[in-house]
Amino acid sequence: MDTSNMVRLPASRLSGADSARVWSRSVLVGTAALALVRLLYVPHVEIAPQEAYYWQYGRHLALSYFDHPPMCAWLIALSTRLLGAHELGVRLPAVLSGVALSLLLASLGRRLYSPAAGALAALAGNATVLLGLGSVVMTPDVPLVVCWAAALRVLCELVLPDGKGPGRFHFRWYLLGALCGLGMLSKYTAALLLPQILLTALLSPRGRAALRTPHPYLAVLLCLLVFSPVLVWNATHGWASFAFQTSGRVQQVHGVKPFLFGRYLGLQAVAVGPVLYVALWVSVFLLAREAWRGEPRARLLSLASAPGLLLFSAVAPYHWVKLNWVAPCYLALMVGLAGLWDRAWSQLRVRVLAWSAVASSSALMLGMYLVPLVPQVPFPGRDALTNGWRELASAVEIHRARLTASQGHAPLVVGWGYKTASELAFYLPGQPETQSDRLLGGAGLQYDYWLESEMLNGRDLLVVSDRRQPLPGGQERLSAHCASVESLGEVTVHRGSNAVTTFDLWHCRQPR
Repeated sequence: MDTSNMVRLPASRLSGADSARVWSRSVLVGTAALALVRLLYVPHVEIAPQEAYYWQYGRHLALSYFDHPPMCAWLIALSTRLLGAHELGVRLPAVLSGVALSLLLASLGRRLYSPAAGALAALAGNATVLLGLGSVVMTPDVPLVVCWAAALRVLCELVLPDGKGPGRFHFRWYLLGALCGLGMLSKYTAALLLPQILLTALLSPRGRAALRTPHPYLAVLLCLLVFSPVLVWNATHGWASFAFQTSGRVQQVHGVKPFLFGRYLGLQAVAVGPVLYVALWVSVFLLAREAWRGEPRARLLSLASAPGLLLFSAVAPYHWVKLNWVAPCYLALMVGLAGLWDRAWSQLRVRVLAWSAVASSSALMLGMYLVPLVPQVPFPGRDALTNGWRELASAVEIHRARLTASQGHAPLVVGWGYKTASELAFYLPGQPETQSDRLLGGAGLQYDYWLESEMLNGRDLLVVSDRRQPLPGGQERLSAHCASVESLGEVTVHRGSNAVTTFDLWHCRQPR
């Protein structure tokens, strides 16, 4: 079979069985190739601060944590126990999740539109900085997007008029409930799935029929059961995590700040690529129009994406919306956009738009992959978060070894900010326990729960502060917490020959 014209023909003009096989094979081969490249890539890039922090989570296994649910920590703990506490050990779950997400996007596109649309959806997702980096950097968003996409795939069979039926024991409702629970165990954003699923069910005949049975409600109970470790942890810790993510966020709002909205748009354009970002927003309105006319696929995809996207866009002028927060909202849009492209693939302008979107996104994603490895790639030094940590750890270890030799016991390394504390815990020889802001009068997030009295036990402190997040008051602040303070100088770390940032080091004697 001649496949040279596939990029020009919509799936509907190809032989159905041959088309499905070729597109499915393309997705499998492409996904396997990307996974291999990522497996070869991740050992050569230093751990990002958030990854080091979640690795610290995994070293202190718990039902949940102060600022996030536990799934990311559990996966890292499992992987590092199997492979070791190094870059590949931390990131293997991200690479495997990237494989799962690619296959789920392809399955969604194929189920809703065509095999070609599935391949386009998987291609678009892997082209983006957001999901491309999510396949090599391990964060809570990684299992979140997999659970989100899997939930949408199951929902298709439950509410679409051409669904395969719920099965003899309505198993799919319980699978959907479990996936929602696993998503919420990954990140609280997954709570948006529940009202979206309810609304989707209410607007479809099959969904309304199911709501007259006990199965959806029992599925919600299953969801809460899966999520129960987080509930138990919060109940025994003063509901600290829920307060941090709700009232704590609200307290950070101080009126409208237009520059925040501009930064939000700019970061999102980088996250998915500027051409693709515009195309996704256009698809919001096109899908909404089809949904208004009663098209069930468009309704499902609209309800799985538009509410969250509009919510974060509304919050953006008031609060910093981080680049990764919107990630799950794009999944359904990518599938819907791929379906729109596939239906109009015979039009030259559609093909040009599609390949321009994928190419520009891929160029940005490739650039982000190269930043840690190729210093010649232009990038702001202070934003190079995966460079310089080994260099810093080597310099800190010299002082740590000297103080250990002179005092007979190792000082406790304290990083001002969880990022510095976590990176030093990961890269210092022997991966010692470190501490953070609480010992110096600040708030150390999850580190506050790891601060034990025996950690000090007469030990001095070796304090390290990143000038990107400087210790307020510097040495004067330390004097309030130490019998005496000695400056150990500064350490500048580099990306190639370019400086990234400078760290200040102090020896705190007899901390109090």
